[in-house]
Amino acid sequence: MMMKLAVLAVISALFFTMSITAQAPETVSIKAGQRKSAVKGRLKIKFLSVEEDSRCPEGANCIWAGNAKIKIAVSGMYETKTFELNTNMAPQSVTMDCWAIEIESLLPAKDAEKATDQKDYVAKLKITRLQR
Repeated sequence: MMMKLAVLAVISALFFTMSITAQAPETVSIKAGQRKSAVKGRLKIKFLSVEEDSRCPEGANCIWAGNAKIKIAVSGMYETKTFELNTNMAPQSVTMDCWAIEIESLLPAKDAEKATDQKDYVAKLKITRLQR
């Protein structure tokens, strides 16, 4: 009986510890041309460029919301890969090592009057650890 209680206590402690160490998604805001570290330095992300921006301009009445496509470079433990992410089309997320990287937003909103300078774009990315 005492042995069962001890085993149950150990299992409960392990379960409690595992549930506490589960990582919440990390959000990173990154300017075009900028490089940032994420998930405690395990990933380095560089926002290379906005490849297209056909989003509906603010204040306009559009049939379709449009899409913006960004290009990022992600360096993990062993390699660097380049990805394209879309705001309203696939793919909106990619995986690298054991991480999912998803675009949440791209600012500023499109302006009908003038083109946005590349350096003014800011992408908000959500990084989530994948379950094994």
